[in-house]
Amino acid sequence: MTVSTSAPHSPSATTRFLALAALCAAALGILYFLRPDSPTVTVPESLRSIADQIVRIVDVTAVLTATAALAAVSMIRTLPYGIGAILMLGMGANLTSAALGSWLTDAPTALLPSGHVVAAAALYGSAVLISAPRWRPVIVGLGISGVAAVAVSVVATEMSGIFGVVAGLLIAAAWGCVAAILMEHSPVAAKREAARPDTAAIAFSRDRSIHL
Repeated sequence: MTVSTSAPHSPSATTRFLALAALCAAALGILYFLRPDSPTVTVPESLRSIADQIVRIVDVTAVLTATAALAAVSMIRTLPYGIGAILMLGMGANLTSAALGSWLTDAPTALLPSGHVVAAAALYGSAVLISAPRWRPVIVGLGISGVAAVAVSVVATEMSGIFGVVAGLLIAAAWGCVAAILMEHSPVAAKREAARPDTAAIAFSRDRSIHL
């Protein structure tokens, strides 16, 4: 993927991200204005135990470890704006989720944003933002699968409802757009993308004539 050097500073890109963030915020507002009832989902006990294990993986320690790892990758790739984007997305999404849980005291638990989904989606978005273009399809595929697994698991274990999962995804998506604007204006990222950056693994593979 080749990106022109002017793209990161393109007002149209920033405008699109702002519009998407506003759309997510509006959808979230409509969701809590209407407060629909989440349908009941019944799953077999065997699947519930698997879902239980998946939910347990997404704890505070795992999230902090993954965030630190992403920050290290950003430093290795010489993307200082990437660290800011990671912190903005992770802290913004998780704090917004916690704030809504505190403010909407009369809302049913199934409708409150799922913290597990917010955390997983924020990590996924952060990984996409700082990844090299050639790794991005793999990260997108694995990330979507991981977020979907967490989303299904929290519903299966009745820790949240379907609309609680939707709320979590909307929060992460809104903050992801804001973090993407920061990365769009990163001068280092602009040069790196324009030069079609390689990670060390990809450079090694090319030298070895291994086509990824």
